[in-house]
Amino acid sequence: MESGPSRGSAAQKRPVRTQAVIDQSDMYTHVLSSFTERKGVSHKFIIAVLMEYIRSLNQFQITVQHYLYELVIKTLVQHNLFYMLHQFLQYHVLSDSKPLACLLLSLESTYPPAHQLSLDMLKRLSTANDEIVEVLLSKQQVLGALRFIRSVGGHDNVSSRKFLDAARQTGDQMLFYTVFRSFQQRNQRLRGSPSFNPGEHCEEHVVHFKQLFGDHALMKASTV
Repeated sequence: MESGPSRGSAAQKRPVRTQAVIDQSDMYTHVLSSFTERKGVSHKFIIAVLMEYIRSLNQFQITVQHYLYELVIKTLVQHNLFYMLHQFLQYHVLSDSKPLACLLLSLESTYPPAHQLSLDMLKRLSTANDEIVEVLLSKQQVLGALRFIRSVGGHDNVSSRKFLDAARQTGDQMLFYTVFRSFQQRNQRLRGSPSFNPGEHCEEHVVHFKQLFGDHALMKASTV
């Protein structure tokens, strides 16, 4: 039989059990990503597994990382389940985020409604006004971008050159005229003169406006 001290020494040397923590990045990298690429597995089952994992995180009030939502979206798109994607977004099964909105934008060529779904998501975030403007301008929806920035009270601070650049790139002269007049009106209201400040770097657009509509039209105030 072991003596008392010997038994105590043996007990102290026993390995201490520690708790294993498997976080979302581990699940994504080592389990879910490879699982979604496995051949012979029903895509319905794959989506069900992904959504069950997300549901369990929500149940324990753990913030779901955006890359898990992205994996769901990519799986849905891969199998042309656009109706389900639309439903998940419409009923907020997939939480709003800027990375998710950007992913939706990239899907527009495959699923055209993704463009509007992305804009709707950015609007709900209410902290993505700059991103919304950039998206609209990239689609040459210059007046839409102008109306949006007015609706959120950002018209006084937005870059006039950015909008004039975008309007000029469309090749639509009347669109350029409308946007130019809009910023002239802003200048008049803020500074008492329709002229652009040197710091706005709009000189080339002023020259372009003169070439299109003449010197007499430059200083003529107009309401858009």
